[in-house]
Amino acid sequence: MISWSNVEGVLDTLNDKNPALFSRSLLIGGWAALLYHRLLGHKGDPEFPAPIPDSTERLLSKDIDFTHVWGEEFFDAYPDFIVRPPTGSPYLEVKGVRIGFAQVGVTFDPEEAFEKSRIFKTPAETNFAVLDPVRLYREKQALIQKGPGKPNDPFHQQIAVTYARFEMAEAIKRQAFKPTVSNQVRVEQLAKELKDLAPELLVS
Repeated sequence: MISWSNVEGVLDTLNDKNPALFSRSLLIGGWAALLYHRLLGHKGDPEFPAPIPDSTERLLSKDIDFTHVWGEEFFDAYPDFIVRPPTGSPYLEVKGVRIGFAQVGVTFDPEEAFEKSRIFKTPAETNFAVLDPVRLYREKQALIQKGPGKPNDPFHQQIAVTYARFEMAEAIKRQAFKPTVSNQVRVEQLAKELKDLAPELLVS
């Protein structure tokens, strides 16, 4: 298992080695959810507390997954990180962390998801794109319904629900405190995403 500090180190390395390719990469899966969990914890909003896991293992993940890029692109761009095991297919590993890819999501289109992604920054100033919480919620929901899914999926879904609602509430508060055109546009954009993709999250 790896920690978030490990993830940040991997993101920084990928960006340093090939910023053009990395800038097109969209972080998905477990670490997208766990980033939102960290942010909820840092915000400390009593209305939207970070979900409490039933095990510390829920706060860890084995690998880092991307979409909006092809695995072959990464193999070509990062040859120093290719691992060729005696048996099985080659894979990429950066700082001891395995890199995975999903060409398409169960519920989302990678192009649209990248366009709607959230942008964050590591302490080393590396910008990276993350699957937005609403699409993350829908993806986890679909995986759970398909079954059997992964043990962490329900916890990740709970995080996505909480962060999506927190994000909406924060945007509304910001517009109420400082009414601006950009703040109002943000509220309307988030409300439309929720209404179109996950209207059930609008109900407390």
